Amino acid sequence: MQTSHPFFYHTHLSEEESNDPTLVLAHFSELFPPTEARQTLWLWLSETLAAADTQYEDAQSRAELLLFYHEVLRLIDASYLLSLAKETI
Repeated sequence: MQTSHPFFYHTHLSEEESNDPTLVLAHFSELFPPTEARQTLWLWLSETLAAADTQYEDAQSRAELLLFYHEVLRLIDASYLLSLAKETI
């Protein structure tokens, strides 16, 4: 897994979102409730691992994909909780 920063950095966040990233989390949680996000992520993972001739042919690549999957699940849950907390403020 590559941990260094890429040479070219680009953000998809607006200036307002860069100043308050919880706006992005709230928007994501509105578009994709946790159950739907998990189902979409699972479909993506299972289809990718089942496909022939992908970059996930070797064990190391599959392990990195599974780690990414697990961490995105954690991000989904955290973003949902943060968006709920922001609504109560």
